Amino acid sequence: MATQPSLPDSTAGLYNTLCSGLHLSNQQFQMIQGVLPVQSDPSGLYNFCDGIPPKSVSTLYTSNPVNSLNGNMQIVINDALDSFLKTLAMNNYTNPKYWVDGNVSVDPIYAPPFDALFAQVAGGSTVDIHFDSSTADSNISTSWAQSTGSAGVGFWGTSSRSVSETLNQMASSSRITVDIHFNKVAYLQIRPGGWFTQGFFTDQYKNPKKWTGGQDAWNKVFGPSGSCQYLANQVLLANGYSVVVTSHASYSESDYQMVQSSKDTNVWPFYTSTSHSQATQSHKYNSDKSITTTIACNPGSLQIFGMGVVLTSEAMGGATVSASRLI
Repeated sequence: MATQPSLPDSTAGLYNTLCSGLHLSNQQFQMIQGVLPVQSDPSGLYNFCDGIPPKSVSTLYTSNPVNSLNGNMQIVINDALDSFLKTLAMNNYTNPKYWVDGNVSVDPIYAPPFDALFAQVAGGSTVDIHFDSSTADSNISTSWAQSTGSAGVGFWGTSSRSVSETLNQMASSSRITVDIHFNKVAYLQIRPGGWFTQGFFTDQYKNPKKWTGGQDAWNKVFGPSGSCQYLANQVLLANGYSVVVTSHASYSESDYQMVQSSKDTNVWPFYTSTSHSQATQSHKYNSDKSITTTIACNPGSLQIFGMGVVLTSEAMGGATVSASRLI
């Protein structure tokens, strides 16, 4: 009997399935788990776009990013030798008009504006995606990251022990199917607002000698282990969706009751939280003892399902190329 894929394999397989179904390049696309409820609030979307993406084809998002472009911009400004460009960059960075509600260094504005993104998604595509862990290609060796290291680790919940370690092991070692319906979805270009001075940032990237701390200071931001290896340049947004996830393991009635009643039950791959999201989640115990979970969000709010990721070195070398187009 063939061995069923593990959860990391299923994550990689779903990533490949999304890339194929949405016509996305695996050289830049990153799948997002932990669907962010941006609703009508631009700061939530902008803060997410501001996060420095980890080197992983999928990442679990749970809160505002710890490592952000605006935070790195502040470091670059502070560590730069005095110059006209530094003064210009500082003036732009500290200008309240470039921050949501004037919250300097807290809520950065990104372009295009939230309303424009909402309108662009409304003109996007309706797409259906089917994933089956028993047949999907889980090889991500040719992808940009070649890793699922930042993805969620639990099937029932965002950690393996959220509901039951045994139940998580059952799910992750058994067949999994996922059916996704996007009411409207689009993959759109984004860029930081006026607080980010591209010319200054590029000049500091290309000239370690213009740092007060020299090469060592430069390395902490842009070096091989630096804090700013990648940048987000696109966002995959959906307006209305449903995700039907079935774990084909054999569950008992008591297993099902545990899943259904636990407040920590969030389901791979699109973990959601009823306390922070407009998405609803329901479970069904099937006649073959499998469990199906349906996660749905009505049209009217924007949800993030992925990002376009570009190497900082490429971005600093000139205009970046769009990761793909969505048909």
